Amino acid sequence: MKVLAITNDISQGGGEKLLASSLPIFKKKGIDISLLLLNAKGSVPAFLSDIKNSGITIHDLRINNFYNPLCAWKIRAFLEANSVDVVHVHLFPALYWASLAVSLMKEKPVLIFTEHSNHNKRRDKKYLQEIERAAYRPYSAIIAITDSVREKLSNWIGQSSKIQTINNGVDLSTIANAPKHDRSVLCSELNIPVNAKLMLMAASFRYPKDQAALIKACAILGEGHHVLLAGEGELKEKSQALAVQCGVGNRVHYLGFRTDISSLMKTVDLNILSSAYEGMSGVTLESLAAAVPFLGSDVAGIREIVPGKSFLFAPGDEHDLANKIAPIFQNPELSARMTNEATAFVRSFDMEYMVDKYILLYKTLLNRHI
Repeated sequence: MKVLAITNDISQGGGEKLLASSLPIFKKKGIDISLLLLNAKGSVPAFLSDIKNSGITIHDLRINNFYNPLCAWKIRAFLEANSVDVVHVHLFPALYWASLAVSLMKEKPVLIFTEHSNHNKRRDKKYLQEIERAAYRPYSAIIAITDSVREKLSNWIGQSSKIQTINNGVDLSTIANAPKHDRSVLCSELNIPVNAKLMLMAASFRYPKDQAALIKACAILGEGHHVLLAGEGELKEKSQALAVQCGVGNRVHYLGFRTDISSLMKTVDLNILSSAYEGMSGVTLESLAAAVPFLGSDVAGIREIVPGKSFLFAPGDEHDLANKIAPIFQNPELSARMTNEATAFVRSFDMEYMVDKYILLYKTLLNRHI
């Protein structure tokens, strides 16, 4: 069985990171898998290296504009020159171009798409609905990463009979093997007192992420509380201005894009994800596996993958967030209980299980396809 994964690039997003982590597991399980990128230029070098080092071939179409219909013709040409059994597509607009490419082929491979998000801007435009339905139609199966994603996609495009849920996984072994940073060195680098209470949010500075709620909560909590924000994006400057406005400019620290997130998560006192919505948050799963307490917004894509309500706060509500943070720092027993609950709970989301479910799906669809 030859499988080809197709996506735009392997950049900083959650879907891209999931792909970078899961492809080597497919390879380890004996699947002949390769990767086709519309353009590798914007990819994270470390992600590409991990994929290549696992023995997976990366093909690069080098198309500068992801929205250029030429993508479909180039994908079709590639597929006609390189026979594969299964084509597994991730993210928009690769969704459209792979659909069109396979539709134009005489000998068609099995075509699968993974839907990573509860919502996107296309669904705000009713006139796009028929185009969307047509784009999804050539796919033999559509994977939703949560039941909520499945329900919302089905409401948008119909085709519910071929949409099924396979939850995203997290590479527990990589997180377990990630070393803690030397806390004193980290604090020294950031000019933070060693006894400070450290809170980390690892997320891009783009909607639906909401660093603002955490910054405002830091102001409510007062001195001794410091926020570490790992990520990049167009809302970063706005976030920096808000920190100054709230009087916490010296207690909010911007780390930029990092490839050592697991180590950072294990070094701080609390991991937080503030968001308006998620598909299925890989950051949440990684945080739960890091053996440190976690709090996330009570929204779709987070609430389904935490042990209980005690891990959630009202979205966008800095007062509720501050009220949930304070007891964790004040009560070591609460902190330990949350940590133990989280690490036990997250074991059921091991990425190995996710990959096994995908492989079973590939085999089932191929048997029908023959």
